[in-house]
Order: sequence, then structure tokens, then C-alpha cells
Amino acid sequence: MIVLNWNGRRYLHDCFEALLAQEVDGGFETIMVDNASSDDSVAYVTERWPAVRVVESGNNLGFAAGNNLGFTVAKGHYLALLNTDTRVQPGWLAALVAAADTDHRVGAVTSKLVFQADPCEIQNAGSLLLSDGSGADRGFHEPDRGQYDRPEEVFGACGAAALYRREMLDDVGRFDETFFMYYEDTDLSWRMRLRGWKVLYDPRAVVHHVHAGSSGEWSPFFTFHVDRNRLFMILKNAPVRMVLRTFAHFSWLSGGNAARALVGRVMRPPPVLARANLGAGRARLHGRVMLSLIWHLPEMARKRVRIRARRRVSDAVIQRWLYPRELWVAR
Repeated sequence: MIVLNWNGRRYLHDCFEALLAQEVDGGFETIMVDNASSDDSVAYVTERWPAVRVVESGNNLGFAAGNNLGFTVAKGHYLALLNTDTRVQPGWLAALVAAADTDHRVGAVTSKLVFQADPCEIQNAGSLLLSDGSGADRGFHEPDRGQYDRPEEVFGACGAAALYRREMLDDVGRFDETFFMYYEDTDLSWRMRLRGWKVLYDPRAVVHHVHAGSSGEWSPFFTFHVDRNRLFMILKNAPVRMVLRTFAHFSWLSGGNAARALVGRVMRPPPVLARANLGAGRARLHGRVMLSLIWHLPEMARKRVRIRARRRVSDAVIQRWLYPRELWVAR
């Protein structure tokens, strides 16, 4: 059990009180990876819960590398991740383990996350891959009327509260540390899918979640990493046509005349992706994203070659998981 922390002192009481009350056959170890917090998180956990193993990273490694460090030091066959801004409900961990035990090809099991401020509202019931290559939270902001109370296979797992099989990580690889945070869980899910692993959603594994409690939803930090990492993910995993379409559209949104011409003549962007009237702040963020893409292009190209060469599942199979962007916007 890995809990990644960065200045999350205000969340730790609720998180660990609920987590350490979980019961599962054989027991479980609990590790807190601390990403160089400047609050008293480490001292608080060490004193309050001495059974929790604290691993100090020494630097803020971000979500991807911080959890990868947890994967390295953990001993279990199953490796569960949990954000600090969560409160798991009774039976959460046992439900994840039971779901993973149903099939040796289950690479991950994802939870039913609801908003802590309103537990009757869904935050994530598994992760979607939209037709434009964006990730999305299945059920986001829907009233919980029982529509997601059936265990089922989903495209991806939300890393805020998920269980991963060590054998899968050894096969597919861990989170991409260049992402730092955001989209690394959907990227891993896509890589899992290409290697033939399954992702299950289990509604018995309920988690109350603050959502974006560490960075703030749609802050400049959040927006930069979401925009850039979505493009990283597509470049690494998607078929060529999706890569070209996505990058042409991003350049078009950012004001590239050549890309606009390409989209208009060859690919005709979908109506829901019509050119936005970008403010100066968002335009600057797009510029930063483009520079980062250029800088990391050779690295992502190398990763793409390896991922695509090792895939066991065709793009046509992955395409069946795509949720139409138009329907997502319309909802």
C-alpha cells in the first residue's frame, strides 16, 4: 500500500485512519513516500502511526517518479496506490484484491471515487479514452443513482486509488517519469491494453476524494501538465493518424497557420474542437507546451518505437474503447 505525499499534512489524519482500518487476508504493508514536504508530514506520520514505513525521496519527484519509488521499495504481489486527499471506505482494499484475483490477466483494478464534498456525486468510475485522445473520468459529476454499481472492465485506472499487479508492471513498465504528474495513469493503462492486460472497475471499492487537492484544478501548473502529457501519451501509444490529427489540431489551436491549413484540407476537425478564442495566459501555456514537446520529442519517439514494437493487441481493439468526444461534450 503506497501513499504519496507532498505537503499533505491536512489530509493525513483522515487518509491513514481509514486506510489502516482496512482488513485483507494476509495483511498489508503501508508505505508513505514523501516528496520533500515542507510541512510536518513526516514527523506527524512517524509519531502518530509508527507502523507506516516512511520513505523520503529528498526531492519533489512528482506523482510518477514518487509512486515508482514506492513500487521499488514495496514487497507485495499487488501494489495499491492512494492519494493523501482521500478517505477509503470499509472493504475498499479487500474489494480491489478480490477483483484482481478473478483473472491473472487483470493488470489493474480501479475504485469508485466520489467527491468528498458530496459523496452522492461520482468523480471517477474508471477512466475513459475519448476519441480525440483525451482522458476523462467516467461518470464525472453525475449523481450516483447506482448506474455504476456493476463490476466491469474499463479502459483505464485512476491512479488516485488503484491496485496494480507487479507482474504487469514488470511487463509493461511503470509510470513515465517525464510526465511528472497527470495522464501518467492513462498512459500506463494504454500501454497495458496494448500488451493485452485488462483493467477492472469494482464499485465495492469506494473512496471519498477531494480531487486536485494538491495542485488545484485548472491552475497554470495543472493545465500545462494536462495539455502536454496528453500529447506525450498520444505520441507514444496512438496509431499514426491519431498522432497527426492531434498534433495538427494542437498547433492550429496555438495559432499555427500551416497546421490550420493541414487540418482544413486533410483532416477537417470535429465541430466540438473548433478553434478556441485563447486568452493571453492560455496562449503562453500553449507556447510552453510546444517547447517542452520539441525538447522531449526524441525521447518520446524512442519510447513509441519500443511500445509499438511490443504490442500484442491491434489498434482496432483499442479503438473499440474510444468514447466519442462529441457525446462527452454534450453530456
